[in-house]
Amino acid sequence: MSISDDPRKLHRKLSRSWGVTGGRIHLIDAVRGYCLVNIFVNHIGAGVLTHLSPSNVGFSDSAELFVFLAGMSAYLSSSGLAPAQRFDKFWRRAGTLYLCNLVLIAFSLAGLLLLRRFVDPALMQQRAVLDALAGNGLAIDLAHLAGLRQSVGFSMVLRLYVALMLAAPLLVWAASRRWWLAVAVALPVWALAGHFKLVLHDSLTGAPLALTILPWTLIFACGVAAAAALKQGVRVPRSPWLVAGAAGVVLSYLLLIAAAPHAPTVVAWAAGRNEHFWLGASKSFQSPLRVLHALSLVYLAIVLARAPVVRLLHAAGGDSLLARLGRRSLPVFVASSIYATLANELVNLANLKWGAASAGALATEAALVGAGLAAMAWMAGPGPARWARALAELRAARAPVESREPLSA
Repeated sequence: MSISDDPRKLHRKLSRSWGVTGGRIHLIDAVRGYCLVNIFVNHIGAGVLTHLSPSNVGFSDSAELFVFLAGMSAYLSSSGLAPAQRFDKFWRRAGTLYLCNLVLIAFSLAGLLLLRRFVDPALMQQRAVLDALAGNGLAIDLAHLAGLRQSVGFSMVLRLYVALMLAAPLLVWAASRRWWLAVAVALPVWALAGHFKLVLHDSLTGAPLALTILPWTLIFACGVAAAAALKQGVRVPRSPWLVAGAAGVVLSYLLLIAAAPHAPTVVAWAAGRNEHFWLGASKSFQSPLRVLHALSLVYLAIVLARAPVVRLLHAAGGDSLLARLGRRSLPVFVASSIYATLANELVNLANLKWGAASAGALATEAALVGAGLAAMAWMAGPGPARWARALAELRAARAPVESREPLSA
């Protein structure tokens, strides 16, 4: 009997290898929590701590991993639902993400406008968006913001997830037939969007929007397919050649860094890697190299479960800080993104005043990052947890079927 035929077998398998209690997969929560911390530090790009991030030692980063896990969660939490329930679930989730993104935009914009009253607007990193908004009437500005075609703060991230939730019913339905069908649906969309550079532009500034929706659908579909394969009893191949190949892909970035000082062609490629799809390493268009790097990391994490870092994540219980952060990923991300938008401006101003990497700038950055991480830890604590439980109980009363979804992640 396959795992898909016996839910108890699936639950026991996940309980042993992924840590499942109370219907939640703690490994997914823990990795999400790690990604949230890494993304927060990276969002303060004006500082130096971002250069110490693990994201700087690979072609892919936490964004790909988070989207992949979102795909897994989408399948695990909805594959047992009827099509109409699944459709309703994801569309309501898209609505929630849309409203959260409006909150993120509103508070980021309010903070930036407040900051502009005390500093020279020409020194602000978000001055292009603020200047564009200043030239329009209120009604036009609200239309720009509500349409999610602008880049106030880090609003482009949740915009991507809104689109992925709208695509999720089709991808989950396809994967429930055959686990690989979700990838088959997304693959041509990814290739055409990347090849022809099908990207929306900021409606305020005209700049290309980051995290292009169509190519990123492939990463999400890979997560859906991985969860479907697990639930359908597909075994992960554990060939030494596959492990060596995946490790080679992961380590190739370090080899490029080592070769760069001695190879001008490597330097030229690195400088323009985000502008090319097939032979580059574009994050916006999810170049093949980035996709391969992200999937190689996932594969190694599965087959090398006893590796030191991976073992720590596997051992993370439901009450660990990372798992608690991952469980509250949406409010934590919204709050940390608003904070990071303003912190980034303050670090940039400190760099301009005292010099980049000066003692004053480093102290400012350390204080802001430390305060932000402390706030994220507080959001994962018992106080906000009580509010989250109260909200979950309210939602369960309104949608009793969804409140009992198996293996929600």
